[in-house]
Amino acid sequence: MSISGELEYKSYYVERIYLSANVETGVLTNRSGRRMLALTNDFLLGLHRALEAECGDRVDQVLHHCGRKWGKNFGNGLSSAWAEFYETPFPEFPLAFFQSLLIQEFAHNGWGVLALDYSHFAKGVIDVTLQGAIMSEIATTDVSYAADALTAGILSGLFSHFVEKELECLQTQVGRQHAGESRFLISEPLRIQELRSWGTAGKTHQQSLEYLLNSKV
Repeated sequence: MSISGELEYKSYYVERIYLSANVETGVLTNRSGRRMLALTNDFLLGLHRALEAECGDRVDQVLHHCGRKWGKNFGNGLSSAWAEFYETPFPEFPLAFFQSLLIQEFAHNGWGVLALDYSHFAKGVIDVTLQGAIMSEIATTDVSYAADALTAGILSGLFSHFVEKELECLQTQVGRQHAGESRFLISEPLRIQELRSWGTAGKTHQQSLEYLLNSKV
């Protein structure tokens, strides 16, 4: 059984319905009842600066770990909400339909415009492009780590849940202040660790992708 054409026109993300604001309680919720929180750029940048001061050169690891843990929990809630809304078990969602939902989720949450490339999926690699990634849009040029370490962690947690297999994600390209795209690679943890050890600084995204595809791990 797969999602019928009729259900594909039933949108979870209909504007003015997806988000609801209760002016009396000051609570913003989405369609499934999950509480939503709007954060300013200054708050996000301040949070990163505070973590830098507290964690030093481990800040990117801390952000990635937090994002990964949250991403897994978020993915679990997301797949359950979708399955309930479309009255279809999540594993039966067609890939294109799942991808469409995830792209809309990122856009509606203000995380950026997501694009997923499965051209190398047979080799265990998912190529991710994100236009308008959260921290890449506001981070200053003196950030000493990949700006969207938190987003990379979220992506690794999300896809680990979705494919029911432990995966990791590494940012390979940072878009700055509305110029360019942020790029990420998702693959098995050992392969991403090898890529991280090889070092992506000064390398293009394509060079990082080719290294990963040629990995013997």
